[in-house]
Amino acid sequence: MVTIVIRYSELALKGKNRNWFEDLLVRNIRNHLSSYNDTKVSKVYGRIIVETAGDADKVSPILRYIPGIANFSVAQQSNHEMENLSTIARDLVKKYVDNYKNAEFSFKVISRRAFKRFPINSQELSAQMGGVILEQFPNLKVDLHQPDLELGIEIWQNNRAILYLEKTPGLGGLPSGSSGNVISFISGGIDSPVSSWFMIKRGCVPIYLHFHSYPFIGEQSRQKVIDLVTHLSRYQPKSTLIIVPFAEIQKAIKESCNEKNRTILYRRLMFRVAEEIKQKYKALAYVTGEAVGQVASQTLENIACTEAVASVPVIRPLIGMDKTEIISWAKKIGTYEISIQPFPDCCTVFQPRKPEIHGKVSYMAQDEQKLNIDELLSQALENMEILHFETQVLDKFLE
Repeated sequence: MVTIVIRYSELALKGKNRNWFEDLLVRNIRNHLSSYNDTKVSKVYGRIIVETAGDADKVSPILRYIPGIANFSVAQQSNHEMENLSTIARDLVKKYVDNYKNAEFSFKVISRRAFKRFPINSQELSAQMGGVILEQFPNLKVDLHQPDLELGIEIWQNNRAILYLEKTPGLGGLPSGSSGNVISFISGGIDSPVSSWFMIKRGCVPIYLHFHSYPFIGEQSRQKVIDLVTHLSRYQPKSTLIIVPFAEIQKAIKESCNEKNRTILYRRLMFRVAEEIKQKYKALAYVTGEAVGQVASQTLENIACTEAVASVPVIRPLIGMDKTEIISWAKKIGTYEISIQPFPDCCTVFQPRKPEIHGKVSYMAQDEQKLNIDELLSQALENMEILHFETQVLDKFLE
């Protein structure tokens, strides 16, 4: 069996709620690894342990996508006998040194004694293991501050111990589902998938809401959004995408309202659609990919106009970023190559020649009175499409 020890950071600060967060993370890990039949996930002394008969090289990439994991290590299990601990320590270091022949290394040993009845304390154990390593590898040097190599040893109860070398960084943040549901507006662009990802990392579960203007834009734009949500679904156990037909709403706004207000009115009607479905999905907030001043609809005045119809908080994770920063994050999380496919979204339909950049809420409300909003919303909701995604296909993690 391969043993992987998983660590978390923020969860340890949750006080009396810590067990709830830990149990949720365990459930998420089990869900992500459900395709591996011979895999066991359990809690041990402030750690989560994955024991699998499978290949660690296949499990490790999946763990990197699970929110709540700070880092993890492939570990060797041992009992409390010093001879066994020493043998495993030498073997681990030897494998590392053999991979870098003739290179000079510094190292240190970090010990953690969860079982306080172990006969020597953590500092003494580190010193003894350091001596064992130096005896076999005299060319190594001890560096307690910035070593090339760290050997970790943890002593647990019931005659159990683990030893490990490298720590693989995880996603960090909080477990998916720990912060509640949000409705995340997602287009086919670069920004909105990144804003959704930031909320996933904070424990939220985005219910993705997309507006599609068929026949003014083609099927490719719809598929692009499906591809984006498919990619993002690797970060949480289950995902939902709601696709709302928006062409009739845009036509009504074009025919009845002031041209310069179109873009702001589009976005206000999007929020009104979200208002109609938020209770069903128990959404506590809305999420957008807006950044101040990036486009005409994202001036502070226009942001105020659009969110005026919202009854729950509107969260904007990217609000202070510039485009270069957002692109960097999109590349990091893997959505960039999908987002740059040259298929337009609904916001490009009937664009005003000179959009309003200093909108006023009262003016937008007056313009909306020219619309039969109830009928437009009813028609859109009646024809919306709901798609569900589950994180169970291993190939998604290995692309």
